[in-house]
Amino acid sequence: MRLFVLLCLLLLQGRVEAWNTLENWADVVLLQTRARHPLPTITAFEPRLKLDEAYSIQRVVVRELAARAPLIGFRADLTSPLARARLRGDHPITSAVLKDQWLNSGTWVTRPAQSKLKLAPALAFTLSQAITAPVPEAAALVAKVKAVRPVVVLVDYNFDEAPAPLVQDLVAANGATARLVAGAPLATTDPASVDAIFVEMRRENEVIERGKATNVMGGQYEALRWQVNELLARGWELKADYQLVTGPLSEPVPADVGNWVADYWDHAKIDFSVEYGKPR
Repeated sequence: MRLFVLLCLLLLQGRVEAWNTLENWADVVLLQTRARHPLPTITAFEPRLKLDEAYSIQRVVVRELAARAPLIGFRADLTSPLARARLRGDHPITSAVLKDQWLNSGTWVTRPAQSKLKLAPALAFTLSQAITAPVPEAAALVAKVKAVRPVVVLVDYNFDEAPAPLVQDLVAANGATARLVAGAPLATTDPASVDAIFVEMRRENEVIERGKATNVMGGQYEALRWQVNELLARGWELKADYQLVTGPLSEPVPADVGNWVADYWDHAKIDFSVEYGKPR
């Protein structure tokens, strides 16, 4: 697969003098994403790639993908120290959520036989208004949130073969190939109630993982504040009705084939199924 990527590079660059690293890497990511081929491990070829440069690649990728499926929000990832350690990252990261990635509870999710699909529960905050300036305190966000809903994030970390991807690769690939299964809004957006949320992930009635809202930066509104300020600093617009997913409530687990339930106990349940091949 690395040979395939190299061939793509050669075709794209034409002459070496014409090669523009960031623009052409964005083309490679787009090509692989649209063809549903393994994503490029850019740092294998560009070991000095900086995180800001990876975000520049992401920006081009999102702009092109959004021409077919509008941008509806953003999600945070690597919000736990363990997740960051795996990819040698120092901070959480953000990626865009497009309309065709947003699915409803009860859906069927397909995966290739060799997929690296993983899943984790999360929470999505629906903005009631546009946010145009940094938010100094988490409490100020309560009035700017219209709804909070449970979601299950499914991400296929399908990168090219060794070496393993780094945080820059995940950022450039817009957080890898993701889908989100959304449930109904919670009854309240109150910070204390939201932070008290506990969730069980069950497959075929077997508990696979448990998580809680405070696993994300110690509190959901604090995580939301970080995300809002990070996105504004990177030049993104935050519009009314955008969905902001604050990060996994537990460590991602393999999305094995079967019937799944994300049980947010007294709040909501999300039902979905993972299967090989085409959806029913």
